[in-house]
Amino acid sequence: MLAWMFQGLADHATATQNADRLLQEGKLAEAKQSLTAALKRNPNSVSHLILLAKILLIEDEFDEAKKSIRQALLRAPANAQALAIYGHCLFREGDFTLAEVQYRKSLRFDSKQAAAHLGLGRLQLSQQLSDESIKAFRRAIELAPEEEDNYFFASEAYGAAKNLGKQIESLERYLSLKPKFGAERVENARALLAFFRHLESGPVTTTSDPARPYEIQFQPFYGLMLVEVSVNGQGPYRFLVDSGATSTVLSNQLFEGLEIPVLSSAVVSCVGGTGRTGTKLAKVEKLKVGDLEIAHLPVSSFDNAIFAGLIDGVLSTADLAEFLVTLDYPDRRILLAPRSSQPSTGTAKDLSRSATEIPFRILGNLILAPVSINGQPPQNFLFDTGAVASTLSKRQAAFLGVRDDTPNAHVDIQFAGACGITQSVLSVDRVDLSLRSMKLPYAKILAVELKEISKELRTEVSGILGADFYGQRKVTIDYRRTKLIFD
Repeated sequence: MLAWMFQGLADHATATQNADRLLQEGKLAEAKQSLTAALKRNPNSVSHLILLAKILLIEDEFDEAKKSIRQALLRAPANAQALAIYGHCLFREGDFTLAEVQYRKSLRFDSKQAAAHLGLGRLQLSQQLSDESIKAFRRAIELAPEEEDNYFFASEAYGAAKNLGKQIESLERYLSLKPKFGAERVENARALLAFFRHLESGPVTTTSDPARPYEIQFQPFYGLMLVEVSVNGQGPYRFLVDSGATSTVLSNQLFEGLEIPVLSSAVVSCVGGTGRTGTKLAKVEKLKVGDLEIAHLPVSSFDNAIFAGLIDGVLSTADLAEFLVTLDYPDRRILLAPRSSQPSTGTAKDLSRSATEIPFRILGNLILAPVSINGQPPQNFLFDTGAVASTLSKRQAAFLGVRDDTPNAHVDIQFAGACGITQSVLSVDRVDLSLRSMKLPYAKILAVELKEISKELRTEVSGILGADFYGQRKVTIDYRRTKLIFD
């Protein structure tokens, strides 16, 4: 009997080691198959369940990963690794608060759990706490120097801290590990590394006078904001002001017309089409909007076929982040106040009476705001001034009972985004969206596929909050404090 028990333990360890070896070799399907077979023999194996959850997360099957890790935690509630992986599942699902609970619980059981430090670093980075996130990523790297994600996210943290040298070093370390998963991310990392090396050898981005306020008039267009911009002394050109753009973007035609040197090329995730599109990375010597002049600004490109005749480019509000950015829809103006200033809504005392203040998370320069659907707990919506109308993700529509195979759910509407035209659009009846005290009922709301952008950000984007929701207000974006203020 004792010999049989030892043999069982040996077989169990061998199965775990075999699956882990296959995973390290990049053989994801084989590792998953090995674990699935092992779990049929021993469905209560905590180590098998943890490893399976890790594989499912790599495949972005986060619902199944969550089931696997919960099963592991039922059998080993104090397992620090399982708690950290559970945190990763919750982060991918978009529940940042509960994810932090799991990471901190993991570290109480094991202060050297690298995955928990990584998770906390990502949460801190989403709140623009770059110093704290860098410290967490450094600790994760110290504890698990072979884990590629530690270096990838550290590069983002150094980017937020404007430490280009360390950002480059982190990307180099990431690529030196020869990452086996996420081929597109690896190629983009190579493209960014080449791009950042060009930036490092040249002058840094500067604004003409960040200590003074600016006022920029905009032209309204069906809820969108269009401004006149000059690029490298040429123009004016018409740009869309967009909080849903990760960087300032020029049309391919403008790139070619101004003969802007291309420094690198990458693939980006965005709304519309297949959810991905190619882009060129470059730098413009001078971009001017109103009296504000930005020198040596990194930019990217987009295919302007959909928006031809309307815009020549997109001005990302993220490139104005050193200011308090107030989008004054009623008075058709954009106010940029020095970061030392208070929001234009007034004093803190006035703010509590007259305005609604909302915390947001920022991932990949995109603002995610907590929006409640039909009074349920908030979900992450992309705050997108480049969107005319608010939409749900198809995942959220499914939770409301509307799927691609639901009779009469498809609508004959084309949904245009930076990645192209989406033909498959659903309509969901009777949906209420609320942002704390701000509420808007929709007799019908559209639903589109947001899977690619969710995968890119590694957290769920449950919808887009468009101008129909806030386009009659003044909206202040405080990137430093990660707050939206609606007045």
